[in-house]
Amino acid sequence: MTKKFFLILILTGIFNLSIGQTMNSNQIIPNPKKILFENDSFLTISKDLKFIFSGFNETELKSAVNEINQSLDLINITKESKQSEIIFSKVDEIISENGLLDFQKEQAYRLTIQEDKILVEAQNPQAAFWGAMSLCQLIEKSENGMIKTAEIVDCPDLKVRGISDDISRGQVSTLENFKRIIRFIARYKMNTYMPYLEDMLEFDSFPSIGENRGKLTKDEVKELVAYADEYHVEVIPIFQTLGHYENILAKEEFLKYAEFPGAASLCVSCDETYEFIETMLKEVFEMFPSKYFHMGADESWDVGLGKSKHLVEKSNIAKVHADHYQKVYDICKKYGKEVLMYGDIILNHPEILDYLPKDITIVDWHYSINDFYESTKTFSEAGHNYFVSPSVWNFLTTFPANINAIPNIKYIIKSGLQYNAGGMINSNWGDYGAETIKELILFGYAYSAAVAWSYDETDASELSNSFFTDFFGIPNSNFSEVYETLAHPFNQMMWHEVWRHPLLPFRQPVWWEPKVNKAAQVSWMEYSLPKVDNTIEQLKRKVKKNEDHLEIIELILELNRTYKYKVETQFLLHDKLKGVSVNSDELISMIDKNIENFANLKKNFENIWLKYYKEANLWMIKDKIDRLIQYLEETKAAVKNDNLEIPLAKSEWIYCKVNDSTFAEKAEFIKKVNLDKVDEAVIQLIGDTYSKLYINGKYVDEIYVRRSLSLYTEYDRIKTLDVKEFLTTGENEIKIISEIFADDGKAGFNLVGRINGEMIYSDESWKAKPFDSQMEYTNAVKQNYRYELIQPNFDAKRTSWIER
Repeated sequence: MTKKFFLILILTGIFNLSIGQTMNSNQIIPNPKKILFENDSFLTISKDLKFIFSGFNETELKSAVNEINQSLDLINITKESKQSEIIFSKVDEIISENGLLDFQKEQAYRLTIQEDKILVEAQNPQAAFWGAMSLCQLIEKSENGMIKTAEIVDCPDLKVRGISDDISRGQVSTLENFKRIIRFIARYKMNTYMPYLEDMLEFDSFPSIGENRGKLTKDEVKELVAYADEYHVEVIPIFQTLGHYENILAKEEFLKYAEFPGAASLCVSCDETYEFIETMLKEVFEMFPSKYFHMGADESWDVGLGKSKHLVEKSNIAKVHADHYQKVYDICKKYGKEVLMYGDIILNHPEILDYLPKDITIVDWHYSINDFYESTKTFSEAGHNYFVSPSVWNFLTTFPANINAIPNIKYIIKSGLQYNAGGMINSNWGDYGAETIKELILFGYAYSAAVAWSYDETDASELSNSFFTDFFGIPNSNFSEVYETLAHPFNQMMWHEVWRHPLLPFRQPVWWEPKVNKAAQVSWMEYSLPKVDNTIEQLKRKVKKNEDHLEIIELILELNRTYKYKVETQFLLHDKLKGVSVNSDELISMIDKNIENFANLKKNFENIWLKYYKEANLWMIKDKIDRLIQYLEETKAAVKNDNLEIPLAKSEWIYCKVNDSTFAEKAEFIKKVNLDKVDEAVIQLIGDTYSKLYINGKYVDEIYVRRSLSLYTEYDRIKTLDVKEFLTTGENEIKIISEIFADDGKAGFNLVGRINGEMIYSDESWKAKPFDSQMEYTNAVKQNYRYELIQPNFDAKRTSWIER
């Protein structure tokens, strides 16, 4: 029998909705297991509430007292009342029924509201704090401080409930915003906060890690951990120990630790790798006192493709991973840490479970939508403690894709409950710059907190209404409809589409996007968005708290309208490219309006960003907007000059064919160039994936950074080089040596240059042969590349950009 079923039997909810006051089970998030309201009986709470501690000391519940007092400040008490008392009482037992797990008894609380006092009972300060959070919500929803007398007995379905917070790819909260996140998740009875770090920590041993990126200082970490402790939230760091090292390994200083140049994974066959890891982990452990440590280790696709290839050949990729996990595990155990790790590589190679220490907790992440997640059964039957991990789906679109997040959260938690999961960690990600404002995912956090605490008592629609009532401090705000509108698939915008060059065809929808015509999307925005405007204007005059959230929604509305106008302009641009007659003056006017719109968006986006996040990585988002504005300026000039064309690079991606079925994994390419003078020489180089440039036998530069989820390293994928000093009059030889590290890979590159005003491109006129072979040079072969490459503008000093 599952623990979920036990809870249904043991903690049947009792609801009395006959009283005229708005008292119902949905007043508290998460919904309590048992709540009994008494008829015609109220406590009128006083502003000068007296706090009494029995078995607890005041320091342990300082944050509970602060939160209750803040809730009192939000209500208008008109009726005179004698001083109310709230008693925090430590007891040995809240729930004695058989069938509950130990953690449920430990985390249970009882909240009793009588006509003359309030009693919060719990075994420990953490559970008492959660009882206080339920009380805060009742206070804020009361009428003039009149709270119906009631008894609430409550405990969670899952032991660990929390979030992971990606700060490695763009948004790094200010310290005050970190604290706000802690208060938020604690209000809804979450007990775990996992910052996802990569290179975002201050290291005395390696000061260049995270340089100019807004990394967390040791003082900031210390203050954050202490603050979270006050709110009974444990801070567990996620610090990678294998893959997702692209931000660090892109630096030449750390290249020696890479599996190969450009790898995102560490070299697992190098002894110095483990010295490097331990040196960093010692500092991580000093900063984060939790006995738990999350070693990451997801998506380590590069392992065994470079320096460690011989290890895979001797055994297999599963054993190579397992051996690495053991080495990191041993380091962690040396410093007294309990280890967590991601489970995706294990699921790809299940034999790893035969080698994995049984006390490693696996974080089982899945963001696809299924009614059952088979991996929960896999990890449970293997004897591992594990946490399920859904996502708030904030990593692709301008507004969280709740159409995916809600079922992902619900069904993975359901699967976890069926197969004895130890917890739930709801993840956010900031892929490729993290433009989606994180304050928009608070609803997703609250929904996951509710489902993980009380699966059977949580309904998404009711929760949405309850959440926004609680969030703004006013009943019937209709704000859930705002979120439903903005999350509607027709109002969703992929960030890559927003920044996409206006002359390119519209992107094809990904698997979860509706295949909707852009004209239909524009029409739907015209229909639906004005209703959101009206709601926001009404709420501005009413909300009691979190008013700043309305400014974020206004930014999203501006973004939608800016995108909508861009799409309407693209309709005409695409027509003109097809030879359809278009009024050029009207089109130029529309382009000017786009430039104005995006300039305003840039300013307003910056204002919102700086309210919540450090300034450090904002430049990357501003650069996206500036690049788009430059595209628009160039497009306007092309319309004026009547030379509009698709803006893709004229260069080809070229490779070296060995025979009819294979390509060289390492190859050299040459191009002869005759010059009668050398006035100007610029070359733009992109590797597929590791390319070195030589001119007349002299080394010029190299490219090794590859595509990843990091926008920060994307700037190192393309280099524009002034090569004038390497050229001479007469014949010159340009040589590229390219290498790729992949099974059945092909090494190549893309080059655009301008010498004395003449363009040169990588194409099939280049000669190629496998590196260091006796074969004759033959013509290079062009191949399609997965992503579109925009032609550079050397005059404007604009490099190419690889569209997504």
